[in-house]
Amino acid sequence: MTSPPRIQGVQEWLYVVIVASLALYLVIGVLAWTWMILAGVPAPAAFTTVLATIAGALAGMATPLAPPGRESGAGTTR
Repeated sequence: MTSPPRIQGVQEWLYVVIVASLALYLVIGVLAWTWMILAGVPAPAAFTTVLATIAGALAGMATPLAPPGRESGAGTTR
């Protein structure tokens, strides 16, 4: 059973908003991290963990955008 067009459109916009927000947070975080390094301010250890988490979330969100039929090769036998 497929979703009505209106619900599908809302889901697509929600997906775009989430990905755009994560990308913006990552850019702001990288800029802040760079500024702290250049200013000589010690960055907290958790700061890099947060940036890595955001980058991982972006990678997880972008994975469904890969073209169909593409395999990673993991778990295949030859």
